[in-house]
Amino acid sequence: MKRRVLFLVSALAGLSAFAVGTTNVKWEFPIEYSQAGLPFADGKTGFLVWGAANKLNVTVSRADLWDHRGGYEWTEDQSYENIRNFLLARNVKAIDDLYKKEVAPGEVKNPYMLPLGMVEFDLTPWCLKSAELDPKSGLAKITLEKDGRLDFLFMALSGDTFVVDWPKSLSPKGKAVSSFEFPRVRRSLEKVGFSAAKYYGDEKSGGFEWAIPEDKSVSISFETSNGASFIASSRASRARPTVGDAEKMVSLAKDKWSDWWSSAAKVYIPDAEIQEIYDYGMYRFGAMTDPDGTPAPLQGPWYEECKLPPWNGDYHFNINIQMCYWPAFHGNKLENLKPLFKMMKSWWPILQDNARKFCKIEDGFMLPHSVDDRCTLIGGYWLGTIDHGCTAWMAHLMFRYVQYSGDIEFLKSHAYPFMKGAMNVYRAIMEEYKGRLSIAATNSPEWWGDGPPDDAWGRDASFQLAACHRLCSDLIAAAELLGEKPSPMWLDVKKRLPQYSVAPQTSCVRHTAEEIGLFDGKRLPESHRHHSHMAGIVPFDTIDFECDEKTKNHVKETYTTWIQHGPGLWAGWSMPWASMLQTRIGMSDMAVYTLKTWKKFFNNPGHGSRHNPYYSGFSLIGKHPFDASGEGNGEIMQMDGAAASVAAIQELLCHERGGIVRLFVGAPKEWKSVSFENILVAGGFLVSAKRDNGVVTLDVRSTRAGVFRWQDPLTGEIRQKRFDGSGSFKRIYSR
Repeated sequence: MKRRVLFLVSALAGLSAFAVGTTNVKWEFPIEYSQAGLPFADGKTGFLVWGAANKLNVTVSRADLWDHRGGYEWTEDQSYENIRNFLLARNVKAIDDLYKKEVAPGEVKNPYMLPLGMVEFDLTPWCLKSAELDPKSGLAKITLEKDGRLDFLFMALSGDTFVVDWPKSLSPKGKAVSSFEFPRVRRSLEKVGFSAAKYYGDEKSGGFEWAIPEDKSVSISFETSNGASFIASSRASRARPTVGDAEKMVSLAKDKWSDWWSSAAKVYIPDAEIQEIYDYGMYRFGAMTDPDGTPAPLQGPWYEECKLPPWNGDYHFNINIQMCYWPAFHGNKLENLKPLFKMMKSWWPILQDNARKFCKIEDGFMLPHSVDDRCTLIGGYWLGTIDHGCTAWMAHLMFRYVQYSGDIEFLKSHAYPFMKGAMNVYRAIMEEYKGRLSIAATNSPEWWGDGPPDDAWGRDASFQLAACHRLCSDLIAAAELLGEKPSPMWLDVKKRLPQYSVAPQTSCVRHTAEEIGLFDGKRLPESHRHHSHMAGIVPFDTIDFECDEKTKNHVKETYTTWIQHGPGLWAGWSMPWASMLQTRIGMSDMAVYTLKTWKKFFNNPGHGSRHNPYYSGFSLIGKHPFDASGEGNGEIMQMDGAAASVAAIQELLCHERGGIVRLFVGAPKEWKSVSFENILVAGGFLVSAKRDNGVVTLDVRSTRAGVFRWQDPLTGEIRQKRFDGSGSFKRIYSR
């Protein structure tokens, strides 16, 4: 007992430098399902710890575990020309026929992620009481109870092995359980060629191997030895967990996280709830996007053991994957983007073929919104397939990486060719219209996605215009970095394509003004989870709402309608995006309230980030948390909301608009003392700042030559300082 307490103190002692602002995350047992549990991951394999009474469960899942069968092939008939003509002719049946796919019994329609299983430990006679996880060290402690006495176990992920260091008073019995044992999984998979896993071992050392049709097999193994249990997973061969000194392994895990946090952006906020969202969110971001891991799909590496994942567990590129990676930028963790970019590069032949079929060009890239890890098209959802903003958005992530990192070789080999290919597709589908460039048939992400095609599209979706203008500006900036002249085509598009579409404003608040439209002439008529018509404000930053009165009024009326409709049909990931939109116009109290509301309504009791609300009354999207069928709990966990909330908190304190760094725009006045360290911005500048009773201290450190531009936090004037290389400066602003 004494050894255990001393070990916990030792494990946390090295974190004293981060003591201010650190928030341990707490749980109370019973934790009734895995997505409410304690999460651990190495960027590929995920572990979720949950349970009740004397049963401790460790759910194991993998971000690379796919059934790759099925999927949709992009056909020659699914061209922009055909889609445009059918839409203009209001030929609904022809649209349906283009994307119809019949699947015979026993065949798979789409690729999908697979659940794996769990290891269950019987702790009799001890019972689970509470747990806490330190996001700065990756260490967790579980409190056990027996006859009024308490004891503790500790756990962490060390390398690829999950370690549970048991108290001396406990000798647990282990059992591996394949996901195929759960009725919902069995019903789904048995009819498409799956069979039960093969088990081996006993209660001290065991596991299973599971055959995957047409893919590599997968396994889970555990071993209990010298007062600790070790769990690992593997593909194509039996998993062999690393078995060693548990205390040393846990200490190595702590050191890894301490190193990770030492360079990460940190915030110190006088609001415990916002602080926890940030610290825990950054921890989960780091766990799911390790530089040596697998690119994070919708749920990262964390999947339930008892059912197939929602949305096939796919890569959704119309906002969700981008959100999952947003913390990498201001969070100073650019290396965590590399697996995503590497996967994208491997898809180039497919993306080029998609562009050839879509718009008859050989030098384009076309990324649909929903794919597996091999870029196989999922779903046949025509609005997602034609959503070229997915390609432009990924191009922007690549160039933003270049702006932050200064990696010119990546610009040459990855970003610049991809950006040019994305622009070539946009230009190929543009046409002359009323003396300007226009795209006749466009979508705004998921607008009327389940409704008739007549309501789902329009001319010049503001989202597509913003994505194209962001791409255009990035291409021009990239050419300058490479010492090249920008293409005349880019300059022409920048000049003649509208920044956004305009629609009449007809709300009860204003009756005569115009606003940013979903499409040309169509305003937002109701609450919607995608704030896509406002993407020119965030995330693409193409609309300067301070440049002239006309634009300022359009933006003002857009916010008026958006606020009036409210969040009644918002998803979990809608909330941090909304917070960013609120920050941009200085609506700081609402920006913070939105994030706290996300935490309350879109997190389960175990801090799990959800697509649908957990509690009723805030949003009508999805179902009640406990579905009527009685199967499962209606849980749809997605990491986009949690990761984007981290980015939104960063932007409360420091963000860029129009190339200018803005400080504390989203920090409410009642935050008398608030600060941050190591927020990375474009140009490779690391920004730290503190606001203490009205006095603002700014510290900037450059990593390479460049010009740092910022807005004076007192006067609002734009300042700049040139660096010839690495260096730093400090400013203090006081009234």
